[in-house]
Amino acid sequence: MHTRPGLPPRFICVVGLLLTSQAACHSHVPAPIGQCPSNIPVALRSNASLVCTLPVDEHVIQQPVAWSPWTHAPECVHAPRSPGTKYCVFTNSQHGNGGVSIITTPEIASDSIEALDDSGDTHLRSVVKNSTEPAYRVADIPGKGKGIIATRHIKRAEAIMADWASLMVYLDFPTSVKRAQGYRYLHRAVDQLSDPDRVLQLARSSNFANDIVEDVLRTNAFSYPLGGEPHMVVYPEVSRVNHACRPNAFIRFTPSSTAVSIVVQRDIEPGEEITITYVPMGKTREERQEALLKWGFNCTCDLCAASKSEVAASDYRRTKIKAMRQEVMKAIEAWDGTKAVKLTLDVLELMRVEDLAPLYAGQYEILARLYWKAKDKKTSTKYAKLSIDTLVDQGYLENSTQALPALLQEFDR
Repeated sequence: MHTRPGLPPRFICVVGLLLTSQAACHSHVPAPIGQCPSNIPVALRSNASLVCTLPVDEHVIQQPVAWSPWTHAPECVHAPRSPGTKYCVFTNSQHGNGGVSIITTPEIASDSIEALDDSGDTHLRSVVKNSTEPAYRVADIPGKGKGIIATRHIKRAEAIMADWASLMVYLDFPTSVKRAQGYRYLHRAVDQLSDPDRVLQLARSSNFANDIVEDVLRTNAFSYPLGGEPHMVVYPEVSRVNHACRPNAFIRFTPSSTAVSIVVQRDIEPGEEITITYVPMGKTREERQEALLKWGFNCTCDLCAASKSEVAASDYRRTKIKAMRQEVMKAIEAWDGTKAVKLTLDVLELMRVEDLAPLYAGQYEILARLYWKAKDKKTSTKYAKLSIDTLVDQGYLENSTQALPALLQEFDR
């Protein structure tokens, strides 16, 4: 099978996103984080109901109605190390569970208002539906501090926890302002939450922090592209879940909400620790250990502590997956659809061996797009359905008869 000559730039761009998990082609759409499935097609995402809002800063202090949806007047600082940039503390103390504070630019805050409009209902409903009895308890884990342990049998794909961001900080903020000034704004952001202890009582293990909130961020924060720009984000409940390089659960993110949930990847038995990965899936052992240094620990999970031959075999497969995904892009750019399809199927096979389940849906969508461009709509529809079914099974999408037609319609854009 060969795709037609002259593949449109958008087709190459979309497949590139699915292969690289980067949002360069659609900068207004947040890129997936960590183990998130590669970009869920726009047509399948929920629509935000809020209209565009104007940026607000400290100059609206005498006009409380203009703060909405913020519950506190923004406090701002010009960044001396980033001329022309202003950072403000934006707080909605009623959002989620205990409120959310965001330290970012007025423009990004304005562009991200829709995240506050989404209550995370999908996450909550899936957890409530499965909550016949508590699925886990927080416990002391030898060598790890706190962690969560299953208290009953948990079925694969069951959502067991819902959480909301409590603190979000623009990645460049700490290096753009004076240290004392930065600490003051971090403290203000936490103090304005309705329950500051949800953040202040989290684990602190950084050797480089000189302030309690900085330590909490360094120890617990994930990366999140708010408004297309990198931010550190703290999810207090999720922060209790420890890391494993071959986890038995994953974080389910949504691009339009600050809500997340924990979904188990396989059946889990009572007494078993529930784990997620703190780093992007598919990395080699050396890459994972280097990435985990920011959390201040060396991973000793089953995968990292396996025998040398087992680690070498896993690293070989993961390195090969990365190289083959790059070859898929080259094949697409060379209009060689047959090669692109074969490589993608081989990638899927290796991903299954490595149990990289959250990445399957993106590969199915690549196959669907390739066959669609080759005018083989029957095979394309089969893989498109596999992609949607995988996303539904993993809890990323609601089961809807409109999902498949919407995805296929995207292929012609």
